[in-house]
Amino acid sequence: MSSPTCLLGIDVGTESCKAIVFNERGESLARSYREHPTLIPHASWAEQDPYLWWENVVEVVSDVVKAVRSSSRRIACVTVTGQSPVLVAVDKFGSPLMNAIVWMDRRAVDQSRTVARLAGLAEDPSMILPKILWIKEKQPHVYQKTYKFLQATDFIGYKITGTFATDWFSAFTCHFDLESRRWPEEILEHLDIPLERFPEVFRPTEILGAITQEASHKTGLEKGVPVVAGGIDAYMAVIGANALREGSACEITGSSTCLMVPSRRKIADRKGRIASAIFPLLPHLFITWAVMSSTGASLRWFRDRFGHSEESFEDLDREAEKVSAGADGLIFLPYMMGERSPIWSPSARGVLAGLSLHHTRNHVIRAILEGCAFGIRHNMEIIEESGGRIDEIRSCGGAARSTVFGQIKADVTGKPIVIPRETEAPALGAAISGAVAVGVHKDIKEAAENMVQVKYRIDPRKVLSNRYDLAFRMYKDVYSHLKEYFNRYYSPSNDSLPARDEPKWRP
Repeated sequence: MSSPTCLLGIDVGTESCKAIVFNERGESLARSYREHPTLIPHASWAEQDPYLWWENVVEVVSDVVKAVRSSSRRIACVTVTGQSPVLVAVDKFGSPLMNAIVWMDRRAVDQSRTVARLAGLAEDPSMILPKILWIKEKQPHVYQKTYKFLQATDFIGYKITGTFATDWFSAFTCHFDLESRRWPEEILEHLDIPLERFPEVFRPTEILGAITQEASHKTGLEKGVPVVAGGIDAYMAVIGANALREGSACEITGSSTCLMVPSRRKIADRKGRIASAIFPLLPHLFITWAVMSSTGASLRWFRDRFGHSEESFEDLDREAEKVSAGADGLIFLPYMMGERSPIWSPSARGVLAGLSLHHTRNHVIRAILEGCAFGIRHNMEIIEESGGRIDEIRSCGGAARSTVFGQIKADVTGKPIVIPRETEAPALGAAISGAVAVGVHKDIKEAAENMVQVKYRIDPRKVLSNRYDLAFRMYKDVYSHLKEYFNRYYSPSNDSLPARDEPKWRP
């Protein structure tokens, strides 16, 4: 290449917005992030303010643009990734009409049953169509004003390009068919939801627009810089961790956990506990996925509610290290906002089982980490029983920075945990998609091979296998004994009204 080129990945995550600039070798040149809160106006509701996403994106992009300019490099393209499924209802000017309903929200239980019957899939209130139906039924004034139903990445894409667009992977959460490349027109017609209310769909690695004059003025990016379709953070993480071959799984843990397992054929589970779909960016590759709702969010909840002032996650790690494997019989279920894979229960709740006067704060921290690892093992075993293959787990996301958690995951699953050089794999995966779009690399596979490096590997300690086998059986037994209790007392369908202190929407 004749001049220094760099690639900007923007990640609109559950906890923060990030901007990272990479060179053609996948080395980060500049990064910035800003946190944003999740609003919980009722027990099973979860919302965020799209305007705050945009404010944060403007700040983080401005930060990295200034840093890049000082090195005389140019940003060749911008790609956006982020959390999903997230519903952002906007008017014809792209202005949000209410808070975004994020993926961990469980209010649309009744609506998900309707969609499940039509689609022939498991009930999942986190998906987009149940959320749209909820708005249609409960907030008809918002529904009538809605011009487009967007997601978090789509909204930021609109703010920087002026184009209403989405990508294949994000559209998939609204039952977009990845093989035929079409929206579920029959289902939408049955639900009386006009197809026109959905944005145009682009292939990841395809240019969908360019930086506008207004976005340039706010962020410092040059007007006309190409903006490339990215996708859901979990799929971009598969690319950004180079988990693109059978046997190499990708686990991304931030607020939630996604376990993404590549294979050469579609993996089917007759009980519907995990799902599999074609990975359309590479030939003859499928991804089997399992998603957990509130793993990292559970640890953050503990720190924020019960931690000391200015306490860090590294501080929590040091406390967890003081406790032996198995947390002296203390078991944690990380079902703080219901759970998706593999139990698919919006009624499930977080549990600490086996508490005694012997247990300390350190035990609770370790139990939370182990409970999240048990959830990964639970999903992993179902995938393997269904014919999937996992030789290693490439771990990324914010939690991958914890060597303590990494060792626990290795010990609990019995699989080596591989930590890439860049743990913010969604942003790197977005940059890799951009690199292909502007011709820095010829395809996804070549780009990932050149831009992803392994930092270190954590091997499981065989001596702990029996102890963790017992603790894992206890973990599953806790839920099986509480399942009916959860369904009886915590069904989100009973959450008909928001709490009195519901955050006010700013127009």
